[in-house]
Amino acid sequence: MRQNLKRKAIEESGPIDRIIEEAFHAINSQSQSNDLLINMPSIATIKNTLQQQRRKIRPPVPKSIEQLPYPLPEAYCKTKQGESFLLYDGPLGGVRSLVFSSYNDMVYLSQHENWYGDGTFYTCPSIFYQMYSIHTYYDGISTPCIFALLTGKNEQIYTDLFTVIFKKMFEFRLPIRLRTITIDFELAVYNVFTKNYPTVIVRGCLFHYGQSLFRKFVDLSLKTAYKNDENLREWFRSFAALSLLPLNHMLWGLQCLIHTRPVYPGIEEFLNYFHNTYGPLSKFPPHMYNHYRNILPRTINYLEGRHSRLKKHVNAPHPNIYVAIDLLQEEQSLASISRLRDNMGAPTPKRRKNKVITDECLIKLWQRYDEGRLDIPSFLKAAGLRYFQRPPKS
Repeated sequence: MRQNLKRKAIEESGPIDRIIEEAFHAINSQSQSNDLLINMPSIATIKNTLQQQRRKIRPPVPKSIEQLPYPLPEAYCKTKQGESFLLYDGPLGGVRSLVFSSYNDMVYLSQHENWYGDGTFYTCPSIFYQMYSIHTYYDGISTPCIFALLTGKNEQIYTDLFTVIFKKMFEFRLPIRLRTITIDFELAVYNVFTKNYPTVIVRGCLFHYGQSLFRKFVDLSLKTAYKNDENLREWFRSFAALSLLPLNHMLWGLQCLIHTRPVYPGIEEFLNYFHNTYGPLSKFPPHMYNHYRNILPRTINYLEGRHSRLKKHVNAPHPNIYVAIDLLQEEQSLASISRLRDNMGAPTPKRRKNKVITDECLIKLWQRYDEGRLDIPSFLKAAGLRYFQRPPKS
């Protein structure tokens, strides 16, 4: 029992207290628990012993980036399979940052045209600001290929990050097939691509787009009216569905909705908000949130789902750097297994029935609109009801 605890303290980066608690729970479930418990040292003694074992083979937990060892201990530079995992250790935006990706991850990334990027803060180590990940999606499978521990979220940091990624792909002699990247309307990332990689289409997450519009409705005290007035609900959903029209028809759709706007205090301010935030001359112009004929994931919900899953593996926000890297190694291992299963012909993961139905309906609506069987108001009403049936969380 003691040897097993020592081994776990060395091999795992989780809190010592949790390792001890799990051991005692296991003992309590065994038939001879009393015999085992009577011979166990006190919890304080066990904790002290395990901390000593961990200190023997692990460096002290850094309190700042300046205290982070350079180079990183070898155990944190490799995947669970022993392959190189630390892609880059150097300045991004002028401050030391870490980028993790194996060679096979980079190969997989290079094979796909559509990337998805998002940051998370909860599981990011305390000495960094955020963990930014880049995923790909293929045949129902979304897997991470890049993890970056960054000290901020400004344009220079993102410029340097994507420069590193593309340079590494060049060094590995990998093609860059990137055609679209979907993000959560983060302006700094959008600017990086519009300025440096203008051929790449940057798409805003459609969930965040709808959430932003509904949040404004709530701010303007229209939430109750939305619940009680079917005409207002229909108008709002049609408004959100502008993103599903052909790009060169979106302004026509907007004019239709302006002419049919419901009479409520706050509607004019809502229209001003939309014009200033999502209008043609705004920081997020229509081409950024246009998802006409897009049958790939229109949101970054896959990424946020994985980030939420990571939260369950830490006891508290902002774990130490070594716990965080352990999590990334485990996540990389799971991603590799998913891809391997896919390459071996494993069944495609089943999609939720409501998502399948929504996509089938949208394809049918697009076809009928293109054939002239639906006019703009009819398309917006049908698409809004289908895609934006439930209001996003405000």
